[in-house]
Amino acid sequence: MIKCVVFDFDGTLVDSNDIKRQTFFDIVGDLDPDGELVAGVFQRWPLANRYEKTRRIAEELNKRQLLPAHSSVDECASQLANAYTLQCERAISRCAEMPGATETLGELSRSGTLLFINSATPVEPLRRILQLRNWVHFFQAVYGVESSKAENLREIALTVKVKPFEMIHVGDQHDDKRGAEQFGCHFVAMAARNSGPVSEQSSLVIKDLRELHSLLRSIAEEAS
Repeated sequence: MIKCVVFDFDGTLVDSNDIKRQTFFDIVGDLDPDGELVAGVFQRWPLANRYEKTRRIAEELNKRQLLPAHSSVDECASQLANAYTLQCERAISRCAEMPGATETLGELSRSGTLLFINSATPVEPLRRILQLRNWVHFFQAVYGVESSKAENLREIALTVKVKPFEMIHVGDQHDDKRGAEQFGCHFVAMAARNSGPVSEQSSLVIKDLRELHSLLRSIAEEAS
């Protein structure tokens, strides 16, 4: 029986992958109007988080002598990270949800299934977005980029005293799948628009979160 469902956030519960990518270009649009500098950072450091990417962007601006007057690389990186977080919060709090998100969260919560967030977004901005979307009450707790996906899954299991086979991790990226594999729980790939190619390498795949109900039943039946 599945007792706990852990969701990635961007691209899994909300249709925000394009927003998060575009915001990097927007925050330096005046200094990099054709987006060449930011595109280069994405190409060289595709898996870097927001803080690492804004640091790399600041370093590239410094190399090109484009830093604002009297600003250091550290100061610029911090300002860019703050601007990125603020713009993402505003946009993601209003963007479309992934198919069936609110309905599924409500039904799972009412059924007694324990729900968690395991995201590559920092915890505090993520909590603010959940509050703005009126989703906070669905989740037992929120875990973010401060620890790895696998570490967060282990912490969740210890906190609510469930076994790995009683947990499902739902996500749209390779780090979600890798985290589930490292921890040892089931993984379900979200394969809706703008999701990553991880679904091609996953045995459990959904395109609408409402499909989770039948999937949970199937997993329970196979285990019995």
